[in-house]
Amino acid sequence: MNDSDSESQNCTYEASPIDPISVYIYLVAIPLVCVIGSAAAVLCIIVFTRKQMRSSLNVYLAGLSVFDFNVLLFSFLIYMPLQGCVLQGNTNTRICQFFWNSTPYTLPISNIAQCGSVWTCVAVTVDRFLAVNYPLHSKIWCTPRKALTILTIITICSILYKAPGFFELSNNSCGQLHVTALRANELYIKYYVIYGYIIVIVLIPWTTMIILNIFVVNAVHKAYKIRRSMQSGKNNQEEKDRRCTLMAIAMVSTFLIFNAPAAVNNLSEFFSVNLGYWGPIGNLLVCVNSASNIVIYSLFGARFRHMCVLMLCGRNSKWMDWLKVGRSMVSDWDARDGTTRKTSLDASTALLSARSSRRWSKRSQSGATQMATRKDTVIYTSSQNRLSLQNAPP
Repeated sequence: MNDSDSESQNCTYEASPIDPISVYIYLVAIPLVCVIGSAAAVLCIIVFTRKQMRSSLNVYLAGLSVFDFNVLLFSFLIYMPLQGCVLQGNTNTRICQFFWNSTPYTLPISNIAQCGSVWTCVAVTVDRFLAVNYPLHSKIWCTPRKALTILTIITICSILYKAPGFFELSNNSCGQLHVTALRANELYIKYYVIYGYIIVIVLIPWTTMIILNIFVVNAVHKAYKIRRSMQSGKNNQEEKDRRCTLMAIAMVSTFLIFNAPAAVNNLSEFFSVNLGYWGPIGNLLVCVNSASNIVIYSLFGARFRHMCVLMLCGRNSKWMDWLKVGRSMVSDWDARDGTTRKTSLDASTALLSARSSRRWSKRSQSGATQMATRKDTVIYTSSQNRLSLQNAPP
């Protein structure tokens, strides 16, 4: 008998209890949510990185979509093999070997993505707070380049903060997972794992988002009451800012609601409190939150809907007519750098332009020969809210 056979005989495999709710969540619900949500996150990344969607807020949303994609991808690679290994009795099978060998790397990357998504939501909240309370200064402060710089800083800080997670788990001689000496250190558990999670992941970002959202909601409510009391027409720029702000509020509120059970589960694990079914449910809600952001973007963004339908169905699709995007080719999210601006000319301005064009054409004909000439006429197209230059017969 060789040494490998003796080592395999010395390995003990302890079977974990099988919970039907956990089996359904980890083998059915989470894989389904992760697959659909990953495709939606990729679509959001493609849309938000287009030049037509260039703005500070869209840069943050593109970064948030990247973090969401990583959360969903690595959740799929963690929870499904975990439950499959449990069903096989934690024995030395291919599924268990994959789970044991991949988890020391997939779990820290998932934690990095979750940390980045938390602070990206904080950046979105700050961006909307500045846009609502300091609209003039926000055009200087909230630029796509600065947003990209902030997003890069968030990514680097998240990697550095969660980097010790790569040294918490390893494989023993039997290939099974076991905690390292770093994870078993009481000071490390107390100050980094528990206090770090409470302060960096929960207390500071959640408090910031809640307080700033309260100010933003009050400002939007007051602005809405003022607009209703005024008899003048609705300002397009104000309407875009309002929709953009409501979208950010809905996104952050959804994040807080769906991530609250997971935060409670993590804190209960630190203090050795068993919450039963709330563990799998909290993990499922985290995945649902990462997969559901596209719904919020679609509800509040006409330009986002237009870009998605154009990419998925083509320009001649019947959905394009249903969305009526021909009248609004401008994003509901304001392009701060000026690359996307709405051209709004009323009919009287177009009529004056047409008359001026005809007078200029008559004066030019007086000194011309008898050769047939053609004149340019500016025609106002109300359906597309733009001026078009067409050739009219002489």
